[in-house]
Amino acid sequence: MGNYWKVAGSELNDQLHLKDLKEQYSSGKLADASEVENELSKVKYPEYLNKIKLEDVAVHEHVNPDHVKNDKGHLGDPTFKNLFKAGLKIEKFDLSPNLGTEIDGVQLSELDDAGRNDLALFLETRGLAVFRNQDFRDKGPAFARSFGQYFGPLHIHPVAYSAKDHPELLVTFRGAGGPERWEQNFRFKTNTNAWHSDISFEEYPSSFSFFVALEAPPSGGDTVFVDLREAYKRLSPPLQKFFESLTIIHSNEILQKVAAVRGLLSRDKKVLYTEHPLVRSHPVTGEKSLFFSRGFIHKIKGLKESESAFILNFLEDHCLNNPEIQVRANHRGTDARTVIAWDNRFLAHTAVLDFLNHETSARHHFRITVLGEKPYLEDKKVEDSDSDGEDRHPRAY
Repeated sequence: MGNYWKVAGSELNDQLHLKDLKEQYSSGKLADASEVENELSKVKYPEYLNKIKLEDVAVHEHVNPDHVKNDKGHLGDPTFKNLFKAGLKIEKFDLSPNLGTEIDGVQLSELDDAGRNDLALFLETRGLAVFRNQDFRDKGPAFARSFGQYFGPLHIHPVAYSAKDHPELLVTFRGAGGPERWEQNFRFKTNTNAWHSDISFEEYPSSFSFFVALEAPPSGGDTVFVDLREAYKRLSPPLQKFFESLTIIHSNEILQKVAAVRGLLSRDKKVLYTEHPLVRSHPVTGEKSLFFSRGFIHKIKGLKESESAFILNFLEDHCLNNPEIQVRANHRGTDARTVIAWDNRFLAHTAVLDFLNHETSARHHFRITVLGEKPYLEDKKVEDSDSDGEDRHPRAY
């Protein structure tokens, strides 16, 4: 029986591969933890490129037990009148009929509580919003943290770069350069796809993520998203029912391994193995979706290795190789001042490194990661009504 499923990062268990990789880092052909010191004087926003220090190492509790009832989407207006206010010149373009909208004319930093509630509900229905011409990055880390905390507790990533004095703001970074980066990144593999739902290895994974562009290549370096609601809907009813019985084990093992190879400290060295249902319910809309976070999936609980691999191979092909349920969110360079926001509960995403054989600026972003509920599957829907008794939107809990 064929069995080609591999846990993400399992190549690091190959001692020959690991030896070659370490030589690449030690020779400077691949960037290790020292890149921060080398790049700080070059980037436009050095306060958003902070390496973990020994004093930062601690155990962080990431829990959000009341999120099912406290999700801000319950308070959103389904007409989104507080997000798209009358009188504003707003341009909207749907990236696809079912998923994602590009928006210009809404300033996220100026939203009041009602506007943020509408934003939550908008993300929970459209899944993804790409906001242009934002002043977000110039408001400073304290503002970004406060903005995110409105939606719930924020996650502190165990191994990623962060903003100075604000560990809640995860930083992703690829340095400026030219075609030499292509050889570095594709030496061992034919693509760098790393499909995942943010922090699915946590007991309480993320609800919303806000991804703020500090610097971005003029073309490429985009983020691709897949709609796992639609992936669930396209399954036959018998397979839907079977998948609803399965539990997936997620792990952060790859993060800890990569950090060790690159010489990065970890804020929390604990390796997590967390169980989540393969099919989950949304607390506001009641919709079901697959929860297929490829990069953090370890195995299917209770199945033999070949059985688990057989199902996971199918899910990888079904979820990640269908352009009909995918959209690409374009960053459009530094001057576009883009902020991308999405709901991790039914989306998976990956960065695209198609710019590496061109001379470009850095790809430098920070992410606000809001903790959501513990994933669950619930068949029964309860109608949420407003004060005049009219149904507003379904929720399940």
